[in-house]
Amino acid sequence: MIPRFFSLLLLALTAIPFAGWLVLICADFLSLEDCLSPQSGWTAFALITALSLVLPPVLHGWPDHTRPLRDIVRETARAILFSFALFALFFLPGARPFFQWIGVPELMLPTAALFLAPLLSCPLLYISYKTAAALLPRPGPDSPRPGTIRAFSTLSLIFLLALVLHGFALPAESPAPLIHHGSQSMIAAAWRFFALRHVLAVCGNAGFVPAWGGCCIISLLEIGRALPEAGAAELMVLAVLFVLMAASCVCLLLPSSRKWLC
Repeated sequence: MIPRFFSLLLLALTAIPFAGWLVLICADFLSLEDCLSPQSGWTAFALITALSLVLPPVLHGWPDHTRPLRDIVRETARAILFSFALFALFFLPGARPFFQWIGVPELMLPTAALFLAPLLSCPLLYISYKTAAALLPRPGPDSPRPGTIRAFSTLSLIFLLALVLHGFALPAESPAPLIHHGSQSMIAAAWRFFALRHVLAVCGNAGFVPAWGGCCIISLLEIGRALPEAGAAELMVLAVLFVLMAASCVCLLLPSSRKWLC
């Protein structure tokens, strides 16, 4: 398990900057950006795109014990390349017409790219995961879901609904910013949690347990950002979100969950 994890971690650390550089090359090819001196908006766009293309295949592959490590690394790298090829197939002919269609001036292209990056990450995460699952098919758990996984499924669903609807629970005059401020960030966060909930509670893929924890940490940082301006009502809502996140993570780490996940 440990050699597989660190081998694929090394692959991820190598592939993420390389994929981000290729995204900037595509933008430069379309004269959207200078890849030698990219602006911060395009750099963040490239990083989010690279993470969306690289992480799902890596997380899918590392718990696999049915194949030699060499085959897993090779097929994971191939899944990353196929996913990037699909991204480039749509990005190269479609990016400039899309920006022209929504009427973005040349000067605002980096800002627009940064704004759209969270939304673009949603289909990219799906494509890269499905590509990896096709190249590295793995059987799911062969036993019924234990109580801890059923509890995770329930708690994660409640958390997902609370995350999407928590803004409506705050007073209209609330000065505290919502976590994942901005509609595009909220949609992307909800999509990530929804997809991870399915992969974990239905497919039983143990590789995505760190991803659930990582997304919870991101939301926890957003909660910390909102705390200074939070009043009593806001603190109650944020506390509920924190408890749901913590409880869902605990459910995944319990022995019966770790035994069921594969």
